[in-house]
Amino acid sequence: MDINAILAERFPFLNTSLLHARIAWSIRLRWVAVVGFFLATLSARFLVDLPLPYEAIWKTLLTLFFLNLAYYIILKIVKTFSFFAELVFLTFHILIDLVILTYIVHLTGGIENPIYLFYIFHVVLSSILLPRWLPYIIATIVFFLFTVLVYSEHTGLIYHYSIFESASHKNEVLNYLTLVIFTITVYFSSYICTNFMHIFRDSKRQIDHLYDQLQKADQQKTQFFQYASHELKSPIIAIKASIDGVLSSFGDQLQEKPYNVLKRASVRSEQMLDIIRELLDLTRNRSIILSNHLEKVDVIKALNEVIQNESATAESNNIEIIFNCAFSELFLNGKEDDFQKLFNNLIGNALRYNKPGGKVYINVKLENKLLLIEISDTGIGISPEDKNKIFTEFYRAENARKKISFGTGLGLSIVKQIAENYNGQILVESDILKGSTFKLTFPIQ
Repeated sequence: MDINAILAERFPFLNTSLLHARIAWSIRLRWVAVVGFFLATLSARFLVDLPLPYEAIWKTLLTLFFLNLAYYIILKIVKTFSFFAELVFLTFHILIDLVILTYIVHLTGGIENPIYLFYIFHVVLSSILLPRWLPYIIATIVFFLFTVLVYSEHTGLIYHYSIFESASHKNEVLNYLTLVIFTITVYFSSYICTNFMHIFRDSKRQIDHLYDQLQKADQQKTQFFQYASHELKSPIIAIKASIDGVLSSFGDQLQEKPYNVLKRASVRSEQMLDIIRELLDLTRNRSIILSNHLEKVDVIKALNEVIQNESATAESNNIEIIFNCAFSELFLNGKEDDFQKLFNNLIGNALRYNKPGGKVYINVKLENKLLLIEISDTGIGISPEDKNKIFTEFYRAENARKKISFGTGLGLSIVKQIAENYNGQILVESDILKGSTFKLTFPIQ
């Protein structure tokens, strides 16, 4: 198994893009640290006049500046690291920072300067991002670096830069106590963070496992719908064709009662076929994988065709369709049939659930590289309770059921699925008895 795949499996909270972002974040933080520390030492020299080797400090900060610049350039040039390379790069970051921090602690007072607590930042960062045993190695490196520094200054192996004009670095009890507390803090911080991350990673694995099971169950449901719809379609078509054939050939010979029974059977079978078609559309759209060879679809043309097809329904209910668009044509990558279904559902609903003498407004515009299509009506509206449920499969709002008793509740779920297949989004704004506005947005390439 590939090492990148193994690491990705062991760290479900991490991925290459997130690690890349963390490295970029640490680079930005390092710029702040360099500038902040430079200003702090500048103030210490001219305002407090601490006896420190400022030139050595500033040379170290300059080294860190150029090192960080190198990190920045590498990150800009190499945009795609592997998961393993990202982890190695981040570990290298931490180790170099620890060495530089140790040298800066030495130059700014050693054990007398509480900036040695900055070691904890790197211990916490390594505990969150690195494998479970590596944070303890980082903690051990921190302990080793700080202990060597304190011991070397205590024994005189290296010069001690005093900031308080005291010999606290010579005090064995103080050194021992500081090292003990520092060591406990470092290892305890690493222990707490790694254990929390272990719990989080286990939780993520369980969530992923449950999500996979849910996806499989959903896929099985989709396959069942697809199979059942396909198998039911043929016999219902045959039944309807037989009924319509009888009505066509012998309808004038039948008495009123059997004629009405057959007529209702024909209508119901047509409604059943509509349900099956919508089920097939839904399952097809849910399982679709868009290819790179999509056709150019003229969205304006598709809208005009749907408006033309629905004009008879609009006229019969005295509903005016107002189409506002500044474009004669506008193309999106996709399949014409998908956009036809989408517009058919939305414009058809705007007409069916409108009031006699009402209006339907269709507005098309471009905003911030997005195609925005708004379809508004002056109809029955949607209640606040129903607004969050109308895109759910088989759901129909109560006022919609009262106005039109028969319906599948699949139309808007199909619309939502088609929109998402093309990286689009659909939102709804509505007031009961005042009308609804459905807003479709698609990214423009």
